[in-house]
Amino acid sequence: MKFNFVISIIIIIISIYIYCYYIFPSSVSILQSNINEFELSTLQQRQPIVINDCLQEKEKLIQLWFKYNLIYPLNSSNLIKQWIHNPYKYLFINPNIDKEIIIYKASNDSLPPNQDEQIIAIKLKKNQSLILPFKWKYYIDIDINDDNNLEKKVDIYGLHDYITFFLSFF
Repeated sequence: MKFNFVISIIIIIISIYIYCYYIFPSSVSILQSNINEFELSTLQQRQPIVINDCLQEKEKLIQLWFKYNLIYPLNSSNLIKQWIHNPYKYLFINPNIDKEIIIYKASNDSLPPNQDEQIIAIKLKKNQSLILPFKWKYYIDIDINDDNNLEKKVDIYGLHDYITFFLSFF
């Protein structure tokens, strides 16, 4: 009896914690930071963050900042001409050329924004970075005619914690 009660309480606490992942900010603001001034607590605001510094060793920075997360390098050639609904707790985007990233606020549905909705275009210089929170939508216009090596244009890393990893199966 006592064991069932403890398990029930644990399940309720985990359910509330998971529910909190789906509470999105009511207003949108693009946060900006430099590497030296960046604080991990900024990620709790669940707003996109532009890292102004040009990163030469992005893998080392990702390992340092997100060492407790599951890190997945993604293939940018899968992004051609489509909106993507971010399933990761954070998405780390780092273009290797000057590139415009179009984003849309977080929501539960995976439908692309319609023409009447306000989208945000962020112009990143070569090696600048964007950290996009859970369930934000993004669009990267990668032109196949520019270069045959699409993977080298934009480096993208999906960063799961164990909750978003679990949620990615549903």
